[in-house]
Amino acid sequence: MKDPTMRTTGHPFNPRNSRRAFLRGLGVAAGLSPFVPLLNASAQENVFPKRLVLFYTPHGTILDAWKPTGTETNFTFGRILAPLEKHKSKLVVLNGLAIPDKGVGAPHTKGPSLLWSGSTLLDDGTFIRSDGSGGPTYGWNSAPSVDQTIANVVGTKTAYKTLEFGLRCGGSNPASRMIYTGPKQPLPPRDDPYAAFAQLFANLPNAGGKPMLDKLTAQRKSSIDIVKSELDSLRPRASAADREKIDAHLTSLRSIETRLTAQIGAACNAPMLGTKLDSKATANTPTIFDRGIDVMVASLACDLTRVTSFQYRVGDNDGTVYTWLNAPEHHITTHSGDSDTAAREYMLQIYSWYSERFSYLLDRLDAIPEGNGTMLDNTLVVWGSEIGKGNTHSYQNVPFILAGGLSGSIKTGRFLNFPSGTMHNRLLVSMCNLMGLPDIQTVGNTDTGTGPLPDLV
Repeated sequence: MKDPTMRTTGHPFNPRNSRRAFLRGLGVAAGLSPFVPLLNASAQENVFPKRLVLFYTPHGTILDAWKPTGTETNFTFGRILAPLEKHKSKLVVLNGLAIPDKGVGAPHTKGPSLLWSGSTLLDDGTFIRSDGSGGPTYGWNSAPSVDQTIANVVGTKTAYKTLEFGLRCGGSNPASRMIYTGPKQPLPPRDDPYAAFAQLFANLPNAGGKPMLDKLTAQRKSSIDIVKSELDSLRPRASAADREKIDAHLTSLRSIETRLTAQIGAACNAPMLGTKLDSKATANTPTIFDRGIDVMVASLACDLTRVTSFQYRVGDNDGTVYTWLNAPEHHITTHSGDSDTAAREYMLQIYSWYSERFSYLLDRLDAIPEGNGTMLDNTLVVWGSEIGKGNTHSYQNVPFILAGGLSGSIKTGRFLNFPSGTMHNRLLVSMCNLMGLPDIQTVGNTDTGTGPLPDLV
């Protein structure tokens, strides 16, 4: 007796099956299934790529001035986060997370690598304490940072799998590096925005030509062309009902193709950096910081990369005096006692300035239209630090903020309190899951738990 669930293709079909199973039944390659949601026509409207941005500033925070007050959805920012008020509806503030204090190296040395990898520095004696005090020796990180793991999935279609940016990031040692492609493989950030501009944007239309723009447009269209070809080949073998779905999606794909062509032309513009400044001069720090953000955001808008990071300074003392804030060097000031009101005021100014820079990053992402929202709405931005509190070098209550939402994957406009000491590895797992790696449940050799952060998605 003929199986009533058989379609004209000769493959069993159950309407409750997943889209991927259905496509497999029709003969579509599994790798193409994310592009062809035959059972959900509305999903075709979300054609924008997933993007990840990591943002780092040093020395933790002052918790009582950083932590919002109120409830999960009705909360008020204190002094440090006040510059983020206009972006409040697109943020998730995370309180209570802790970086596992494990492995060799001084706090500011091991913190940057633990932050994004959840893994310890190698105990191989490559480096010694810079002050010659005979502290524990240490080496480079023992594992890749999470952005590099994610880029292996979402970064394969772009000219650069990842792009690293920064400012005043110090020398070549573990205290100055937070991004790793693998064990002992640190990636240095581009800490001169003018040099980065010359490398990445020399061929854009308003910088002397349009070859790269044409290439980017072609790359964006290529995936759609492949899917259209697959659908055309499937049509003769599909049932009448399935042919209607295929025809509807071919129409949708043609619309998407037109929309993408127009959008990349509008969004992909070389950043305007103005007169070249000395990126190493302390007085130029605020301007150079923002110009680095401009180059980073432009690299996303032009689809040069979908995974990027920005690192300001290093965990250890780099000697920068915050003259533009009339404040002293940050690292030494964080070592002051809690009762030192003058030092506290200086730190509040510095931490608030960090929030202003993060707000500027969100401004730039939010200024680029995409679909019914902006590039920020389709991006996951994560701001973190290497420790929680400067004068104790505590890894508890490390400040983390998420921005964006990945096309609605994260419910934003929230302040989430987690039990004190919740491992930040749970956040790293969440990042992987949200960016398309659902099978990852642990991250790093410090992880003693499993799964993502609860209630985040």
